[in-house]
Amino acid sequence: MKFMQTYALVALLTVLVISGCSNSAYRDRSDDYPKAREVEHELPDDYRHRDAMPIPETQRTGQARDGEVPRPEPLRVAASDTPLVEQRTDEEAAWLLVQRSPAEVWPALQAFAEQQDMPVTGSYPRRGEITWQEDAASGLAAQKITLRQGVRRGTAEVRLRSFEENTERLAFSDYDRTRLMALKQFLLATLEEGDQRVSQQAQSLHSREQVRLVDRDDRQVLVFRLEFERAWSELTRLLEDEFDEKVQELKDVDRSEGRIYLRYVPQDERRQGFFARLFGRGPSEDAHHYQLHLVEYNNELDLTLQSEPGEPAPEEIERELLSWLERQLR
Repeated sequence: MKFMQTYALVALLTVLVISGCSNSAYRDRSDDYPKAREVEHELPDDYRHRDAMPIPETQRTGQARDGEVPRPEPLRVAASDTPLVEQRTDEEAAWLLVQRSPAEVWPALQAFAEQQDMPVTGSYPRRGEITWQEDAASGLAAQKITLRQGVRRGTAEVRLRSFEENTERLAFSDYDRTRLMALKQFLLATLEEGDQRVSQQAQSLHSREQVRLVDRDDRQVLVFRLEFERAWSELTRLLEDEFDEKVQELKDVDRSEGRIYLRYVPQDERRQGFFARLFGRGPSEDAHHYQLHLVEYNNELDLTLQSEPGEPAPEEIERELLSWLERQLR
């Protein structure tokens, strides 16, 4: 009897559960499809010609050869023998090239400025400037540190100069040089210790389009958003370091004309191997001499490759060499 009562109780609970589910907020939609009715919607007349998922145009204009997939550009990594902080000199003054981004260098510059014997009168991370007050007692002029991104990605340029209020900056002096050398040693000690501080405000100093390869009138052109002196200095240093072989050799430079004379054998001719060169089947010494020409154009600088002044180099060699230069300078 008890068994029958238990069985009846279980059956009752089962019925209650099922009935509770039927009253659920989730409606049974199994009959929706058979009961569906046809509905007409008007579409625009040109809908068949529209691209439902358009692909935006890219900013990069350099093109690969037909049927050739361009290789991804490797991240630039400084060579192990590259100094962390290197002194450079141009026609105006000495300055520092740092193998760190401006956002990494800015905290170290602030720390250095606060340790000096003159009070800081201005600190502007978005502009990359720190100024010190002049020392009237000793007759020392006010000074300014200027920080900006280097030509190559992940580098920074630091300059230090004296100036007078409401006047142009002063000529680079021994006073400036002494403090710049102290700054160099401070940056070396601070950055080599692995200081990981980064200034978010100084990240506005970063620029990724200082050097870009474009197509212009069916020719390849390497465009610099830099002053002539900066672009010229970086180009000649790169070529002095890398063009020291017979197949790629720096011959001469003419800064007044913005011309760099070099020999460059394309990669496909280099692959002919040792025996081809041994038996004289390689390119002759008189072949593959070109000129890189750096000239101002629309507030920027254009670098082109020419066989002779005004005569473009062969298209394949032009693309190969200028693409290589772009990868090295980005």
